[in-house]
Amino acid sequence: MPTIQAPEGVCFFAYNNSQLDYVNMAITSSKFVKKNLQLPVCLITDEGSLSWLEESHSTEEIEKCFDYIVTTNDNMKANSRRHYDSPWTEFTAQFNNSNKHKIYQYSPFEKTLLLDIDYIVKSDTLLKYFDSDYSVSMFDNATTLRNEPPLFLERFLYDAGIKMWWSTVVYFDRSDFSELFFNTWSHVADNYDYYQYLYNFPRKMFRTDYCVSIAVHILSGMTAEQDNIGNFDGTSLLNMSQKDDIIEVTSDNTWVMLSHDSKEVWKNILVKTNNQDIHLMNKRAFDRIIPKLTEYLL
Repeated sequence: MPTIQAPEGVCFFAYNNSQLDYVNMAITSSKFVKKNLQLPVCLITDEGSLSWLEESHSTEEIEKCFDYIVTTNDNMKANSRRHYDSPWTEFTAQFNNSNKHKIYQYSPFEKTLLLDIDYIVKSDTLLKYFDSDYSVSMFDNATTLRNEPPLFLERFLYDAGIKMWWSTVVYFDRSDFSELFFNTWSHVADNYDYYQYLYNFPRKMFRTDYCVSIAVHILSGMTAEQDNIGNFDGTSLLNMSQKDDIIEVTSDNTWVMLSHDSKEVWKNILVKTNNQDIHLMNKRAFDRIIPKLTEYLL
């Protein structure tokens, strides 16, 4: 466990690849955290991504956004992921996330919110979970921009599989149970092929959502009932899918978005989000609005 630097805070992992500037997204996501949660932020990255961050942003902006920076040199799993930017454009890029379970040793905080860099905090809702009775909390359900459940394989690992838990937002403290949870997550990640065979989830890529779902199942005694992991009071993770888009940003918290219908692909509807925390799965759409968001977040 690292030396604790602060009682509470937020951590982001950000590793750039040939297609996506994750550290630039982390800058913007941190600005939302600073505004709406008013917590210190730790960036976890590698030397190459940090070098680009220092080249592309001023020292003043970096120091304003990140109170702590941890550089890692972990070996990453080969993890080629297909991305969409609306239904009509796709690209493939390596996604470095196989060390995410190491947040327990990297975080400088006594109590930590681990956020994906594409999770935008537009409210202060997450603050109350620092006083939760649970040592570990994650979302165990999600909704689309249309306020509908996601596809079946975003709710369960396979047709007769266990419930999906999302690693997009993870709250944890420094209890023995939290350490056990991350050790179990690490075990599943290290034996991913075996657990894919056992739980029959898709082989296409390495997903930390699968790892945490299996870790929860193991720590619940391999039953569907569990009471040792919090689920943020049953609230849903609001997901913008990779085939959705952002049409207009009228303020930092009010956006007009285009929601794609996965069943009837010719149908799209406009959706307005206001003061709602949101998971922006379309990374290029996120990247396109960063200049406008920067104007509002100065």
